[in-house]
Amino acid sequence: MVERPDILLEFDAVDYSYPLSEMPAIQNLSLQLTAGQKTALIGQNGCGKSTLFLLADGLCRANRGVIKSRGLPLRHDRVALNQWRQRVGLVFQDPEQQLVAPTVAADVSYGLCNLELPEAEIAQRVEQVLHQFGLSELAMRPLHQLSLGQKKRVSLAGVMALRPELLLLDEPTAYLDPIQTRQFLAALTQIEAEGTTLLIATHDLDFVYRWADWLLVMDQGRLLLEGTPEQVFSRPDLLELGLGLPLLKQIWDSLPADLRQGQSPPRTLEQLRLAIRP
Repeated sequence: MVERPDILLEFDAVDYSYPLSEMPAIQNLSLQLTAGQKTALIGQNGCGKSTLFLLADGLCRANRGVIKSRGLPLRHDRVALNQWRQRVGLVFQDPEQQLVAPTVAADVSYGLCNLELPEAEIAQRVEQVLHQFGLSELAMRPLHQLSLGQKKRVSLAGVMALRPELLLLDEPTAYLDPIQTRQFLAALTQIEAEGTTLLIATHDLDFVYRWADWLLVMDQGRLLLEGTPEQVFSRPDLLELGLGLPLLKQIWDSLPADLRQGQSPPRTLEQLRLAIRP
């Protein structure tokens, strides 16, 4: 691959197998994520999405291949990992796997304390992200008293306190009700607007279709397909994976051919309305 400074995450021929496992979780995986590009990662359960994230954040170490950010290879000593996680942040699907301190403020400050930053800077960053994610009034609240949606926001705030360039989110709306989902996605929109690049692993194809600039499709630890949502969801080999299609794509494909002729598939309800109006 050609070295480019705008590549926030690069996997070059990466292999990984979990200890005592005979089957590789990641096989010869090569990909590049560009700064500013909204990327979604899809695939069946067990395809390697979560393992990719663990490798990208340095929580697992590749058996073969190289992982880079802006051309700098990932190293696994303590200092290098702390520096890496200031560039690449990870929010787990289950916030219980990520929350480690007794209160909201203590948990948000945890990663900053590991960086040995001055106390004044830690306090300033914590105050900023608590306000940003609507958590200021919960600063001293014990974590066990929070709702799941609040815990998700705390885990997000703790990562964003490190100010990463790239944020990896594993099934960010899993377990959330519709109101909590809207609140969490609004927070992601704000993060993106402030310059952080997002990579989201999800099973929500309707969200992927309207949101993503670029899709990565994994199967059995390999990168099977990549492209724009229009390109990927038009590929017949995608159907063979049994992932299904976004509802808007299904509606569009069911319309008469003469109505669709010369038009790109709409990715939002408003685009669909404009495409079919007389």
